[in-house]
Amino acid sequence: MIPPNKAAPMASAPMRYSDDGQVDWGSMWDSFCALALDGGPPHRGTMLHPGDASEPASPAYQAVVAEIARGVLAVSGLRAEAAAPGWLALTCDSPGMARWLAEAIVGENVAARHEGARLLVPTGANYSLKGEIKNVITAVAKTTHYWREHLPQAAKEAVESQERLASLWRGLRRAFRG
Repeated sequence: MIPPNKAAPMASAPMRYSDDGQVDWGSMWDSFCALALDGGPPHRGTMLHPGDASEPASPAYQAVVAEIARGVLAVSGLRAEAAAPGWLALTCDSPGMARWLAEAIVGENVAARHEGARLLVPTGANYSLKGEIKNVITAVAKTTHYWREHLPQAAKEAVESQERLASLWRGLRRAFRG
């Protein structure tokens, strides 16, 4: 018997819909496999980057942003808003949480970065509901679940301390350059 490839992307959860026909993001997942950072399979096989954001005021782009924001709120409780074109900003509880989530989401093959307590995830007018939109929401759901339910408090405190030190270091570098 061939052992399973632990590096292969995880299987996709089936879409679930509410009575009004919208995707029921909040009840889509019954469980999560281990994070890629913890040796589990990444959510995607290839990195998802920001999509077409050439016209952020377009109805298509605005619809994708709204759907990802709605899904993120349902799965994580994090509020989201449009940021720079191609990016959606999620407001995290702290800069350390945003940093950890960004690193964990990148491990799931979804582009992410953080700016202070803001976690930035990709978006684009060409994102589809069952493809990229679901990928972003799944990565946020999976990582926020792990941050809240599985990461020991001591690890969270260490991440917060590291982020405070990194922020101080960035400030010192700016002060001595200017």
